[in-house]
Formats: sequence, structure tokens, C-alpha cells
Amino acid sequence: MTTNQITKQESQPLATTNDIAEMFGQSTLQLPIGAPLPQARIMRESPQFEMPDGSFQKELTGHIIYYTNSNAYYSAAFGEGDTSIPDCFSSNGISPDGGSNQQSKFCRECLLNQFGSGNDKRAKACINLIRLYLLLDGDILPTLIKAPPSSLGKRDSLMRWLTSAPNIASKAGVGTAYQPIKVKCKLVRKDFESGFSASILNLETIRVLNIKDPADMAEIRKLAALTRQFKENYLGRIASDIAAEKNDQSTDSNTEQIPV
Repeated sequence: MTTNQITKQESQPLATTNDIAEMFGQSTLQLPIGAPLPQARIMRESPQFEMPDGSFQKELTGHIIYYTNSNAYYSAAFGEGDTSIPDCFSSNGISPDGGSNQQSKFCRECLLNQFGSGNDKRAKACINLIRLYLLLDGDILPTLIKAPPSSLGKRDSLMRWLTSAPNIASKAGVGTAYQPIKVKCKLVRKDFESGFSASILNLETIRVLNIKDPADMAEIRKLAALTRQFKENYLGRIASDIAAEKNDQSTDSNTEQIPV
């Protein structure tokens, strides 16, 4: 055997990552349920994300594994109760999951979830968010991004993307699941007529994974397995995550979600 043959043989892996996962009996990823998933925070002062490791990034790319509406009402105003937790909260934006002071059977009917109920007489007293769980490029666990009320306008990119995602997927031949759509998340500074400024979350479709491409199909299988794991093992703890979250939204940040 020549030196080149030996070098080539030594450079070849003896097992793939899938082989090694099977060795440990971990053909699917085990999501931790004893603690919240990592979060990329949207900075109010500048259009960038604060990552779990403390670094800052202006753009993120990956696949949305799951998203849900959420509502939370805090009787203490932002900055007044650093240890406050929501008095009433919902993990689906439809009905409350719990809280020490539940306000209504259905969120849509709640007086505190109406525009004008906030301290400024324009905003909602209840904070509406969309929680996005993304598998960022290079990661194996999803990361949470909480889209603030200022990003939820009907004309803004986030809502338009979420409502059109099934059509995008269907036209690409991957059914109606949004998970195979690779997205770019970026923040844009927006000034409102009230004088309030905010970092608006925009979503942009990069491409849809191709079912005829073996590498893309392997990625689709990985995304499908992770989505199933998320729904089976983590979906039930979203409510407890919200129940423990402090109020990190200023009153003004709920003002500009005015229907048009």
C-alpha cells in the first residue's frame, strides 16, 4: 500500500454522524424540557439580535420549526416590577392558560386585550407576541425569537410571510408545511407617527428545500423529526415558560399594533 493510499484511507471517516447517533440510541434529538430553549432577543435600541452567548447579529437564517401567538397581562407597568410575572397569560392567543388574576374566558373578548385599554389610552394593556422557534443554520436545538407587538401589523413582513407560507410550500411541492422553507430574519428600524421607534422583525424566503435533491430531502427528514419532537416533548411547557417571564416590553411597544 502506497503512502498516498494510507493517507487517503486515514482521512476517510469510519462512521457518519447518523451511524454514531444510532450507536448511542439517539436517532432523534432529545429536547430538554427542564429549562426554556435558548432565546435570541430583539434589541429595542438598535436593529440587532442579542444571541444566547451574548454576541450580537443583524441577520439570522434557518427554518421555523413552530410558531404560536401568546398574550400576557402584567398589572405592574414595565420597569416597576422587575420580579413581576404575568397576572394572566395565554400560550395560544385564544384563551388563558393561567395566572393569579385571569381576566376573561377568551382573549378576544377580554377588555384588556382591546386597543385603548393601555395606560396611554391607545395600546392594549395585554401584550400580544408571536413566539417563533427557529432552527438556525449550524444549530441542533431551536432558538426562540419573540416578535413584539410593533412587528405584528397586517402590512408588515412577519404577518404577510406567516399567512403566505402554506402557499409558498404548496407551490414548491412540499405540501403545506412551512418548515422546509429557509428564511432570513432581519430587523429594520421603524419610526411611527407617535414618535415611537422600534426594531421590526422581517422574514424573507431564501428558498424552499427541493424534494428531488437528496441533501435537501435529508434536511427535510431532520426538520420533520425535530418538529415532531418539539410537539411531543416541548409544546406543553410553552405555557410554563410564559408564566415565568418578566415584563420586558415597554407600554409603547404595544401601541403601534393598530389594525389598518
